[in-house]
Amino acid sequence: MGRLDDITLEELQELREQTEGEVPRERVLAAIGRKQGDEHETLAERHGVVEKTIRNWLDRFTEEPIEQAPYDESRPGRPSKLDKHERKQFFERLQQSPTELGYEQQAWSPKLLLHHVKQEYGVEYSEGHARKLLGKAGLSCRTARPRNHEADPEQEAEFQQTVEKNGRN
Repeated sequence: MGRLDDITLEELQELREQTEGEVPRERVLAAIGRKQGDEHETLAERHGVVEKTIRNWLDRFTEEPIEQAPYDESRPGRPSKLDKHERKQFFERLQQSPTELGYEQQAWSPKLLLHHVKQEYGVEYSEGHARKLLGKAGLSCRTARPRNHEADPEQEAEFQQTVEKNGRN
């Protein structure tokens, strides 16, 4: 148990109460489990990770101050192309129908989002990132099902009822 010799169980339990975030809390719980005598294999199974990850989590408690051990270092990444105000405004606009903003489409698509963000903010994104932005806004990329303009609505309704009846068996 050498990794946690300098830390008491009480300190870990107090840290658990103060820790925010799912992964940091899991790290503290793993340390508590180890302090109580659980093996690496047991902890790995309990927390849904491999044993190496458990060892890495426990190493944090000897390498860093106890208050910082559960948390990852900041990873800033690439700066956002939109500032906080623009980003907030952008997500608010995505909650509106595109027709309310003067577009002919009824729903947001990645291509329409790309067009809108370029026109409004002068920013370009990839189509993949546009899909992520739609997801963050709580929207999905669904396309309308094609419908035959010559189809008889009554026959379609009858067919739908038949399908529903047969599907319940």
